[in-house]
Amino acid sequence: MKNMFKYSQWLCAIAVMGCTTVFTSCEEKEELGPQLPTEFALVINQINVSWDETEAVVDFDANEKWKVVSTPEWIKVDPKSGKPGTHRMFFNLTANPYRLPRVGEVTVTCGEKTGTITFTQGGCTDEASVATAKFNGEMTTLEGSTYAVSFNEFANEIKGNLGLSLAEFGKGIDTDGDLEFFMVNGSEWVKGGTAGTPCGAWLDSELAVTSWSYTGYPANSLFIEAYPGEEPTLAIGHAAGVPDNAEFSLKFGFTFKNDHTRFLIFEGTVKVVPVSLTGPIVATYTLDATVPASDGYQNVYIPFDATDVAAKLGTSNVARCKVVTYDADGEFVKYSANNGYWCKTDGSIGSWGSGAGWAIEYHGDEADTAATTYGSWSICPYPGVSGVSGTTKIGLWYNGKVVMFDINVTIPAAAAESSK
Repeated sequence: MKNMFKYSQWLCAIAVMGCTTVFTSCEEKEELGPQLPTEFALVINQINVSWDETEAVVDFDANEKWKVVSTPEWIKVDPKSGKPGTHRMFFNLTANPYRLPRVGEVTVTCGEKTGTITFTQGGCTDEASVATAKFNGEMTTLEGSTYAVSFNEFANEIKGNLGLSLAEFGKGIDTDGDLEFFMVNGSEWVKGGTAGTPCGAWLDSELAVTSWSYTGYPANSLFIEAYPGEEPTLAIGHAAGVPDNAEFSLKFGFTFKNDHTRFLIFEGTVKVVPVSLTGPIVATYTLDATVPASDGYQNVYIPFDATDVAAKLGTSNVARCKVVTYDADGEFVKYSANNGYWCKTDGSIGSWGSGAGWAIEYHGDEADTAATTYGSWSICPYPGVSGVSGTTKIGLWYNGKVVMFDINVTIPAAAAESSK
């Protein structure tokens, strides 16, 4: 048996038997059999083992029925209960996959008494055997799509490698926290801190740490950000222009700013998958909008029944929807405005510049959105345009369903024109 520890406490009992001659009966008659222990006590209550120790044995005595009432998941006990007498208890230990030592308690009851055997298992010293935090996720090609996961899924790895609870880790990755982020490039660590949170980074198409670039891919491919708090989260997002079905293998970690001997490595893949913004139209609404001419870009908000639209789409929040419109073949048309479209003076979809009449956008997905913005389309006339009208077909998409709007827009003639 490999690496087996044995701890014993044995009780030796002698049976006594009295007798007389054939003419005399025994005055006192002793019963044959072993004497039972008079009490329950664990002499061994602390066992220290190395990280890869797999077995241990303890011998003990019990004066009543006994049973194991609790044990950590990495320690298996056999047997778990028994009758009064002398016993041998076997422990099967799972090798410690974490960098730091761990402690587990096996609690045994015997009658009204309780005993505890505390195991202290050393931290893993074999780098190839240390547990990393594994992940595998997807995000869509839609702008703003991310792969997000709670650090709660990696609580064991955080505790075992960094020695931190989830709440402590959430404080550590905050602005004033004591943790820092790094990317792993072969055997080299490259410090991050170039994304939107202190523990995170923008990466280029070669997955090297870089800064944000408005040009998108390949100057940027992904960003990794760790968000602090009592329930910290990890988010991985992509830059504009990342190819459909691009798959990235990532390896990064967190360590203490002043102690790089304690660290946790994350490794996994993320894939950027295309998504179709088409689907069956489940409802169509008609809205009428009269928008005054403007020399600037003055938004006018045209309300709609956001509660009813959300119900039709099967969501509780219209802000989760994507703005859509379609060409003659029913294909999604890319945005020509900020989360919306520039339209020609007859209402058909166009672009900004000469010939533009107005823009229709949805601003309800912005942070701290006012109620008016959440349940309204924003219409912005192109500077100087007046005396025109037309119908724009625009919609909201959510999870494969579409609600369309026929928005009849009128920009009356300017006062000077109408008096001619």
